[in-house]
Amino acid sequence: MKKKDALVGYYFNNNLMHSIKGDKSLRESVYNRKRAFNSVDENMKSLSQVWLYLLLETGAYRLVIGLNNAEVRISSVFDPFNTEVHLAIDLLNPEYMDFHFNKIPLSEKSRLIKRIYKMMEADPAFDLLSTEWQHSLSARNKKMEKLTDVDDLSFIMENLPKLRDLDGYYLRSITINLFNSTVSMSFNCDGTQIMSHQKFREFIEHYI
Repeated sequence: MKKKDALVGYYFNNNLMHSIKGDKSLRESVYNRKRAFNSVDENMKSLSQVWLYLLLETGAYRLVIGLNNAEVRISSVFDPFNTEVHLAIDLLNPEYMDFHFNKIPLSEKSRLIKRIYKMMEADPAFDLLSTEWQHSLSARNKKMEKLTDVDDLSFIMENLPKLRDLDGYYLRSITINLFNSTVSMSFNCDGTQIMSHQKFREFIEHYI
């Protein structure tokens, strides 16, 4: 039987673009559910700049942004197995930002991730992996160059307000991952769109 790849796996896929349908009852009732505006909507432009700053200039490599509940989950290269949870509105406070987020340039963050994976290859636990996984991870580490294209990432942040303000099918939450350059978006119809950073521009040009 032919091996089926994961939608997002240990490899990189710049051509990734996939749609997942959610709960049918939520799709059918989407126009009957009135949208409620919150602190994220009131500060979307400023928060988008903060989220871009976190990804480009701090240890953050993954953001899970709850636009409906104003919750932001952040994973950092400085504490890679942990996930921090912040209120979106707190991220607008400079003192709060300085205390919680250590700075590191995007290029050095990319090199640090590569070094961490090199350390893993030298660890005895690496031998627990199948031969195929060992070869695949080693090959990926060798060709890993940079986490993302800055222009692609900036374009994503610039368009969050548009996705949030869509008539009917508005954006409910978004996950932005630097490591595999992916974006996962959940909408109020319960549908999910998963794509690479590169494909996001195509998505916006087609649907917005």
